[in-house]
Amino acid sequence: MKIYYEIKSKHKNGYALLMQHIILLLSVVILFSCGDEDMNRPWGKGDGVPQPVTVTGIENVSGGAIVKYALPNDDNVNYIEAVYYIKGVKTTKKGSFYTNELELDGFPEVGEYKVSLYSVSFSEVRSEPVDVTVYPTTPPFLTVAETLDVEPVFGGVKSIYRNPTGANLQLIFYKLNDGGIWEELETLYTSLKEGEFYVRGLESVETTFGVVCRDRWQNVSDTLEIEATPIYEEMADRGLFANLPLPGDITYDMPNRTPPAQPWHTGAGAGVGNIHALWSGNTTQPFSGTNPYFFFSNTTAGLPSSITIDMGREYELSRFVYFPRQVRNSSNPSAHTFAATHVKRFELWGSNDPNPDGSWASWTLIGSFNSVRPSGNPIPGDENSTPEDRIVTTNGENFDMPEGIEPYRYIRYRVFSTWGNQPYWASIQFQFFGNPVE
Repeated sequence: MKIYYEIKSKHKNGYALLMQHIILLLSVVILFSCGDEDMNRPWGKGDGVPQPVTVTGIENVSGGAIVKYALPNDDNVNYIEAVYYIKGVKTTKKGSFYTNELELDGFPEVGEYKVSLYSVSFSEVRSEPVDVTVYPTTPPFLTVAETLDVEPVFGGVKSIYRNPTGANLQLIFYKLNDGGIWEELETLYTSLKEGEFYVRGLESVETTFGVVCRDRWQNVSDTLEIEATPIYEEMADRGLFANLPLPGDITYDMPNRTPPAQPWHTGAGAGVGNIHALWSGNTTQPFSGTNPYFFFSNTTAGLPSSITIDMGREYELSRFVYFPRQVRNSSNPSAHTFAATHVKRFELWGSNDPNPDGSWASWTLIGSFNSVRPSGNPIPGDENSTPEDRIVTTNGENFDMPEGIEPYRYIRYRVFSTWGNQPYWASIQFQFFGNPVE
């Protein structure tokens, strides 16, 4: 009673505190009294062999199969496992106890494949196997390979593809070099259901090209070969470019800038420049007063907004390349790619004799264009972008001109929307490609 009295006299709840200490001490003793075997043993119902699953149906799909099953009435089952072989390599797929089907994939061709299904206990003990046979239909990489259509374009070649299942695939372009060896040119990672794959910057000489389709299990289609001569193109000489502000265009003067300009970011920082920054030749950070990018942010004017460029000579245009604004450092990938000020919908207009009153009657619509992510994801934001999407920041986003358009000297660029639904837009650089008119 003396101990109890002393504790109670020092602590209002002394007895409760003493009991907490005793319980804690007992817990530690129990914990350390357990041997290694007890500590490492999986939680579960026991070490017995679990009951097998019952297969209720099989759905054969492109490059795979969906096996449906009924779980056994056995509390010792932790998960279901399927085991099958692809090209002699063992493949396993696990299904949760809370589902009743397993999707098997990676099969390289149409055929007959044996699959063994197991119930697996909490102690990793397998049941007796339940063997089934699946018959996958044509896998996605072969389906896409059958649709490939390669043709020459300005400055390179392109392949049109259709991917009806939306599978994650790689399209790889090669050329046959002088030594008779296939040399890889470019790889496209895509899950789009249809699209076009371009290789640019090639000489206008007859070349043997090859293209294959590969999936994530490294299954590869046969090489589609074609002899093609890329159509000659060159980048329009940006040294001849000049701003041609017309009534109705962005015309906000910033007299403190050199050279003085019309389109401007009102209240711009040191990295923002006038419209001439769009053909400075610079496509990378860091940006400064002498190495700027263009940023139109007059929220009062809003969109649509337009600028007019005098290219200095007529060009039969083949494509236009847009470089979105960059904000990037070691811990922050580009926050403006397919977000914020990245232009989403725009038009290009051409003229050789523009009316100085700014009216559109003297202009011809070259085309209406929409920005599309390589991944196909329509949701804005860098967090929704893939590494392939972010390559657009450094390589630019290409827009092909319609075939057979007239040569033009003056280009009017008209923006209607941005990925971030902002009333303004930005760009690091514009590039135009095509054939100059002599």
